Amino acid sequence: MIKILKNILIFFYLILFFTTSVYSKDISTLLRTQQLTVFDIGIFRLEEDLKSSYPAVKKHKDVPYEDIYMDVVSSYWRNTVDLIVSIPVNENLKKENYMSDSFRCRNIFNSVRDHLLKNENLSNYRFTMATSYLTSVFSTPSTWPRWRYDQSVLEELVNLVKLEVILRPTTELAFKDKVNPVSCKGGLETENHEIIVSMKYN
Repeated sequence: MIKILKNILIFFYLILFFTTSVYSKDISTLLRTQQLTVFDIGIFRLEEDLKSSYPAVKKHKDVPYEDIYMDVVSSYWRNTVDLIVSIPVNENLKKENYMSDSFRCRNIFNSVRDHLLKNENLSNYRFTMATSYLTSVFSTPSTWPRWRYDQSVLEELVNLVKLEVILRPTTELAFKDKVNPVSCKGGLETENHEIIVSMKYN
């Protein structure tokens, strides 16, 4: 009887051992065969580049890094990639501050955009700088995409990625003056006068 129990225990141990080994092998194989898409790599690069733009933001608004929200948000259904920079402010955002708020928002937008394009040839047009940057972002080190020679595809790429800077009220300012955020948005190729400023006043 004892011998039978020992055999049963050994049998279950072997099953457990081989099952664990199989799963370990499977997960290792699974992880090794999963491929990152060029889109995934591009989003990751955009996130890293955007986070590195903090000094450019700080020149206009001295806010601790941890208080600034920076993220890259992609939408499959809207076919968009939005670079978001949200900065807390403790003054203005009222109707009478329209000019100063829009001026500050545009300046931060330009500084962040210029930071992203800093390694591109400054003698080129803004559109060319944007296409060059985004092409390198959405490419792998070992390959250079053929579509970089297709002007219509490059236009699609530039239109895909937008930068939005948001001046949001601090909690204290929001409760005190009941003000709303001010935002400015555009592509990396957008000139200063083409940046879209959005505000909502109570």
